[in-house]
Amino acid sequence: MQKWFAVLLLSLLLAFPSVARAQGEVKFESLSIELWAEYDQPSMLIINEFVVSPETPLPAQVTLRFPKEGNLTAVAFSANGQLVNAPFETPAQQGDWQTITINVDAYAPYRIEYYQAIARDNNKRSFNYKWFGDYQVSQFILTLSIPVDSSEATITPVNTFAPSPDGRFLVATINKRDLNMGNSYQIGVAYQRNTEALTSPNAASQVQPSEPLGEDTQGRTSVDQLPWIVGGVGVAMIGVALILYRRSLSASASISSQARKRRGKGVGSQTDEPQGEVYCHQCGARAVSGDRFCRACGSRLRPG
Repeated sequence: MQKWFAVLLLSLLLAFPSVARAQGEVKFESLSIELWAEYDQPSMLIINEFVVSPETPLPAQVTLRFPKEGNLTAVAFSANGQLVNAPFETPAQQGDWQTITINVDAYAPYRIEYYQAIARDNNKRSFNYKWFGDYQVSQFILTLSIPVDSSEATITPVNTFAPSPDGRFLVATINKRDLNMGNSYQIGVAYQRNTEALTSPNAASQVQPSEPLGEDTQGRTSVDQLPWIVGGVGVAMIGVALILYRRSLSASASISSQARKRRGKGVGSQTDEPQGEVYCHQCGARAVSGDRFCRACGSRLRPG
């Protein structure tokens, strides 16, 4: 029993750092970054969608960062062709950036959506985006869309725009493969517009919260509370193990006590039996050692 308890306790203690180890093993099978300038707001809509590699153990945690002034609007994953709110931890600010951790438990597309301001100087617009290379990526795709009425558009690094099939946007696409962890990618765009009209003023995100994301948003786990939650679960599990261990010791002690009592009663019963030569006081027949009743007449024998 003690060996069983030691194995259980060791398993519980080893379970907690496994989450940190899994985080270091996360790889992306694909990463799609979409930049939509002046789409349904006079800012840049940014969608980061990723699929973890089949080599990644699940469940896993994926941490992404975005500018501290970014307005996070959705955290979701794709299920049966529909976007569903995904569990995540409260964004934490780190310098000029925010980090958000998504709890991934399926090899499905997960995404975050947020808005970021576009720099303006009269009719000139400019914007910069950076992928930090926090994870290894097998297939990297970045798509930049600006309004079709933009002029003098330039991209850094150099790339070209082409009209979209619906004729509402100018689109540039960047494809890269096998980006290692630490390999960042940065893109800058500059263009001019003589209007503030939005390209899709009535459009809305496919996963739009009913209210701004806050501490009480469904699916959210506070990063400040997470260590206490994990610790509480661990303490509870250890407590249950201790209770089971103590009960097993009590049961063993009870069984031993009952055995001793039975042995004690057995010794006492032997002393009550007739010893030596015993004869029936009724018929005089000789009794056999250990008899309580006469074998001849059935009378109860008296102790000798």
